[in-house]
Amino acid sequence: MTSFTELEKSLQTLSIQIANASSVAKTGEVSDVSDLPRVTDFLCQEINKLPPSERSKLGPHLIGLIEELDNLTITIGSSLDKVRVEIKETTSHNRAAKAYTSANTPGKR
Repeated sequence: MTSFTELEKSLQTLSIQIANASSVAKTGEVSDVSDLPRVTDFLCQEINKLPPSERSKLGPHLIGLIEELDNLTITIGSSLDKVRVEIKETTSHNRAAKAYTSANTPGKR
């Protein structure tokens, strides 16, 4: 079983990882967050093993993490929406360019 102090430190580290991922996502860059589900699952399992008195002390940390994860989800979703728009615009531009090129090719009518 992981100790209270180790779990508290792990929660703080996770909070920093989430903050860094949010900062990166806001710039439009990609941040690898694929380990977040595994880490959060492990922490939740370990926190459940703690005595209730220690578990309750971690409540504020957990609420903060939930809010940070929600904000990261929103930030990533917003970035994905921007990428979808850019892809759609690029596709439309490429189609228009192709149509223009085909229409102006000699001998093609």
